[in-house]
Amino acid sequence: MQPSLRVTPPQSFRSSPPPTPPPTVKKASDATARIIAKIKARRSGLSSSNEPWVSYPLSEDQYTELTQQVQSDASLRGYVNQDLRHDFIPSVGRLVFRMPTYLHEWVISSVVEEVSRQLRVIGAGDSAAAAFARAVVARGSPTLDFTETGFGRHDPDAQFRHLDAQYPGVVMEVSYSQKQKYTPYIAEDCILGSDGDIRRVVVMDIGYPNSKKATMSSWKPSVVLNEAGELELIAEQTIVDMIFRDEEGNPNPNEEAGLTLQLRDFATETLSGPDLTESIRIPASKLYSYLTEAEKNMAKLKQKQGAVRETRPWVRKRRRLETPPEELDDNREAKFRKIEEKAISQAEKDDSSYKTTPDEEWSLE
Repeated sequence: MQPSLRVTPPQSFRSSPPPTPPPTVKKASDATARIIAKIKARRSGLSSSNEPWVSYPLSEDQYTELTQQVQSDASLRGYVNQDLRHDFIPSVGRLVFRMPTYLHEWVISSVVEEVSRQLRVIGAGDSAAAAFARAVVARGSPTLDFTETGFGRHDPDAQFRHLDAQYPGVVMEVSYSQKQKYTPYIAEDCILGSDGDIRRVVVMDIGYPNSKKATMSSWKPSVVLNEAGELELIAEQTIVDMIFRDEEGNPNPNEEAGLTLQLRDFATETLSGPDLTESIRIPASKLYSYLTEAEKNMAKLKQKQGAVRETRPWVRKRRRLETPPEELDDNREAKFRKIEEKAISQAEKDDSSYKTTPDEEWSLE
């Protein structure tokens, strides 16, 4: 997000005595103010939504305005830039807040761990492929920002990047029902925004409504001729909803089904060549086991059946003492809290008259 410009009015517009200097950025529009209030609610733990994927309609101009407002507010800037996982999908005009669940994190971490393990196996040798594999690392969910070229901003669930590459070669997402219709646009943004340097986007859909069904899809960059005879870069879907668990909860019996990644997929063509013929494969049966294990473990934790220590030899628990820089002025903190709650309350009132399409109703907190 870019810092805003400071604007000073001409001298001829000033009266005597001089007014208070103007704010760094102009007043937020209603749409932007509503979203800022939602962000403040999340930061304060006052959000009424615990959905893993919550989206709001927002145009590119409004997103630019939101960015300027956030960057001008020191109290929001750090939270939004570092803690709030979010996406802006310009092709459909949506701003998305992400809040991954335990199930989501378990599944994606299992897949990342297995891919990393197979990369280590390939990297154990002394060939060019081994050297390449050793340079590929899992990098969590660093932001992919393509806003300057019109392809949005994304915080993917996982990514693998070669140490010498600008962009990850492989991006992974775990999707729920709310997210499913947007994942093709995210895949397209990642591939087109990186000029094809992101070579695979893999999406696992594990949240079909009223069903145990789970599927996997995949996209890759492809150059095609358009009707005018010009070459165009597109995001080609190579796997379409491959089932790894059916609606009744059974695994896919097809031994050929699964996720296969070529070693050369993990970096831009500048770093990888056709001689990298090794591949990484996770069969559908293993994807099935990752999901079922995650569900069983999540149920155990929810029912508080996990092991805990049996004895507590202490009399009481003591928190650390606050150091002077961390001490808060009670009056200032109370005042800040009151202002923030007022903004949230106003935003909720605004939302009551904020018209949405049926498709958008589920996405508003």
